[in-house]
Amino acid sequence: MSRNEPCPCGSGKRIKHCHGALAPSTAVPGAPVSQAIGSGTVTSAVPSPLHLEALAAHRTGALRRAEKLYRRALERDPGDVESLHMLGVAQFELMRYPEALALLWEACERSGWNDDVFRHNLGLVLAKLLGPSANDRQEELVRAYIARERERAATPPVEARVSVVLTTRNDAPFIERALDSVAAQTYRDLELIVADFGSSDATPALVARRLPTLGIAARVTAAAPASEALAANAAADHAQGRYLAFLSGHEWFAPQRIERLVAAIARPVPSWGFSRVASAHGSSHGAEAASRPGESLGWEPGSFTIMISNALESNGNLFIDREIFRTLGGFRDVPDPGADLRERAARDVEPVVVPEHLYLSDARSDAAAVRERRAAAEDRLSRALTENATAANPFSPLHPANRDVLLRAELRAGRGDRIPVPVLRSLGAHWLQRTPVVTPRARTDRGRSPAAKTAIVVLGAYRSGTSALARVLNLCGAFLPQRIVAARLAINPKGFWETEAVNDLNARLMRYLGADWNRVHFKLPASGPLLDEFLLNTRDVLESEYADAPLILIKDPRVCVLAPWWHRALKEHRYRPAYVVCMRNPLEVARSLGSDMSTSQGLALWSEYMQRVNAFTALRDVSAVHVQYSDLLGDWRGVVGRIARRLDVSLAADARADEVDAFLEAALRNHRATDADLEQLPGPEGNAVRALYERMIARCARDAAA
Repeated sequence: MSRNEPCPCGSGKRIKHCHGALAPSTAVPGAPVSQAIGSGTVTSAVPSPLHLEALAAHRTGALRRAEKLYRRALERDPGDVESLHMLGVAQFELMRYPEALALLWEACERSGWNDDVFRHNLGLVLAKLLGPSANDRQEELVRAYIARERERAATPPVEARVSVVLTTRNDAPFIERALDSVAAQTYRDLELIVADFGSSDATPALVARRLPTLGIAARVTAAAPASEALAANAAADHAQGRYLAFLSGHEWFAPQRIERLVAAIARPVPSWGFSRVASAHGSSHGAEAASRPGESLGWEPGSFTIMISNALESNGNLFIDREIFRTLGGFRDVPDPGADLRERAARDVEPVVVPEHLYLSDARSDAAAVRERRAAAEDRLSRALTENATAANPFSPLHPANRDVLLRAELRAGRGDRIPVPVLRSLGAHWLQRTPVVTPRARTDRGRSPAAKTAIVVLGAYRSGTSALARVLNLCGAFLPQRIVAARLAINPKGFWETEAVNDLNARLMRYLGADWNRVHFKLPASGPLLDEFLLNTRDVLESEYADAPLILIKDPRVCVLAPWWHRALKEHRYRPAYVVCMRNPLEVARSLGSDMSTSQGLALWSEYMQRVNAFTALRDVSAVHVQYSDLLGDWRGVVGRIARRLDVSLAADARADEVDAFLEAALRNHRATDADLEQLPGPEGNAVRALYERMIARCARDAAA
């Protein structure tokens, strides 16, 4: 049965738009893809009524009811591979990873490993199982990378001539724009070499007319019709500059591109790098869809971006020391020469990724080009995971020591279907042996004392300083479990200090609410199967992650919009909730979110979060203290003492004071704004932001005075 046929449930919709996909589960990368009819081999052509009933429960977030129904469907028809698959998805969402692995492995086996959805979901489970080893290696990489970047930053840039190699063939509608973008560069020590490799339109005439007017040294190297790669190599042989920058004739540079790349990349030790790519059609290349701020870049070292199929679509997005280019032998005449060269370069030298959109393109990728890039990316990934070749660059995804980090990155991003089947199958078999399925024990509350346990919950919008506050509270005695979110280079190189299981639970809940971290226009229902499931899930998480620690720490900015449910769950599970609200100037927050959204969008998101926090902390039974991020950085002992007194919790400010002092560097605050800056915000939106911020700051002042 095709997924384009009418759904057997009688809704009148196609299968793929009805029971063929659970919408909440496909909202973000890393979420399970759910379907009723897959592309694999199935015993039943039409979903059974029990399967459809289970899917309906699954759609509402009633995972335990869905689990029972899937099991009943399998009892009636052991060959129902779709119910087997969806039972595995439910176990994954319930964070029962060994059970999910066994079920999804069996679904892949029965389908001959031909179903992309099955492999995608199996990959998500394996990403979780790889987590501890991958996290340890990622933390090592982050520490080493930070040390490397500090050493680079202490070395001034080597400002030398840059040779721009512009390759063109039949680009008459665009070539003048490309030429003008080179002439408009704010960095002036430039030469331009135009490599025309066989134009038959007006391109040569346009180039000849425009070059004398550009105001920079420029010349043309004409060649017989050949490939872009060979034409670029021939032009590079004539280059006089120390650095080479490449540009395709139908694309163009932002005015600051060369200046920014020289400042970031040019050093006495030869290096190379690239920027993000912006599209005139509104898309941003160099990033894949993200489920948290900043996740589009910055999870792993910059060289990992060479593994993303759409990361660097243009061969021209490259800035490289000429010595490295020559050592590599330049471009090779292959279908994707830019990606090929970046892969070879990344084996030896770690690139510098400039996270600004400095390379511009209005090219629309046709389906054939997309398939070609995907195939090339899958080939690179296959080689990285199977070859034993060495890599001199310790940060490279091609380095054998980073294989778990690379695998986890691919699987967590929902790209399990592009892992070579033998590799995925072998990995699954390995973890099946390591993680035997254990039947969960029946719980009982008898004999448990109404223990005096406290949960400190940090509230604050993304980029508000909540990570720094959480780490300080942790060092002062608030317990965090071992499985926390690993540090990420471009986002939080000093760590998030968030429990992975709490994050997973919140992310799943947001999806079922039709929301995400940056889309929070929803109302929490007062009752229903999703709430019932959440209360059971939080019990599982609190017992498995926090055990009976008397003072625990919970931090995830999504709690700001889910606070009423968390408050109820903590109280039902015998915790006294105590909230610390971290306040930061909303303009600083918005600017810190700048890689994910505009400043106005960042301000709107801050308002959404803090309106929820403001309303929640005003409730009678909520105990909260408000602190300012700037105060934490300036006098953390005073802030910790205030929190301890106001919330009646035991925090030892002096026990690990040296660690706190070393942790709270000034660099943690990389964006600054003043109240006067806020006054410049225009219109009703600006007035609303200022009014909310003033109310929250007033609460900080009252709590400090009290």
